[in-house]
Amino acid sequence: MVWVRQPDLIASWGSEMKIDSTLKYGSFILLSASLLLTGCAFETENSHAYLPDAQTEAAGVYIKQCGACHSVPHPKRLSAAAWKDIVAVMDKRREERKYPPLTEAQRKKIMRYLDAHAR
Repeated sequence: MVWVRQPDLIASWGSEMKIDSTLKYGSFILLSASLLLTGCAFETENSHAYLPDAQTEAAGVYIKQCGACHSVPHPKRLSAAAWKDIVAVMDKRREERKYPPLTEAQRKKIMRYLDAHAR
């Protein structure tokens, strides 16, 4: 806490409180901004390095299309049969959100990628 002395003792309490709350608010804003910028800095090409074969074309399609709405889950999270159902559900979600549907080529690449790396 920062205390500022005022010549007038009556006015000093209000001034001290104002400066204290201003510093707290300013510190909060500065901390929030730095966390936001730091978070954005980590969104790079390697941010999906945890995925198997993350540099392949199929993984790129998976990351781009599925990551448009949510974080990209690891393929080992589900079985290949479960992924087939999930992709069908996500097709409906894309339609609800007015996203363009997956092309047949995109769907095949995504399904091949998920099949190859599912549990």
